[in-house]
Amino acid sequence: MGAKESLVSIFQTQYYIRFIRWSFARFYREFAWTYDTVAWLVSRGLWRRWTLAALPYISGRILELGCGTGYVQSALAQERPGSAVGLDASPQMLALTRQRADHCRLDLRLLRAVAQALPFASASFDSVLATFPAEYILHPATGAEIRRVLVPNGRLVIIDAAQFSRSGLYERVVDLAYRFTLQSSVRREPADTPYLQKLDTLGFHFEMHWEQVGPSRVMVLVGKC
Repeated sequence: MGAKESLVSIFQTQYYIRFIRWSFARFYREFAWTYDTVAWLVSRGLWRRWTLAALPYISGRILELGCGTGYVQSALAQERPGSAVGLDASPQMLALTRQRADHCRLDLRLLRAVAQALPFASASFDSVLATFPAEYILHPATGAEIRRVLVPNGRLVIIDAAQFSRSGLYERVVDLAYRFTLQSSVRREPADTPYLQKLDTLGFHFEMHWEQVGPSRVMVLVGKC
């Protein structure tokens, strides 16, 4: 491949990455009403259980970043009332979470904000949770803010990936969709995860745990600072 072809290939890749980022931004906002359906389809109906796999690893006062449509917040409101705050940058996602809470008659504490500027005092939380987070989690300001709002020896818990135990046609099709959108494969164990390297520079030291969830397993990263 010549220099010209290589340059074209690089630009095509850059444009594709931008397109995927733009598409996800729309998915989290204007098309947030499709989120639960899409999540169900790409997880074979396991999405809620995947997100709840983090619950054994969080305790005390809990901040959830990117709370989405509220699976974790709803579970915590039932099991540990008053323990959690859910934060999301998308007003559409928060609206869906409130609808779920109203339907189940749950009292949730929700806030619209970005992870790079958390509106909380230092040492406000014992645990910070992010389930299948977008790229915001790798922003240096996000890591610094998480470290600031955590108490000494607090925990940062990230659900980073899931892996199907089966390998049928459905799983192969879903895997192609994940890879097409630049996500980790759901048919094989990730060779590496960027959080271990990126957030380690901010003083987080992670342990990796695999939780069995039906015919799949979920990677849970537990970081301490």
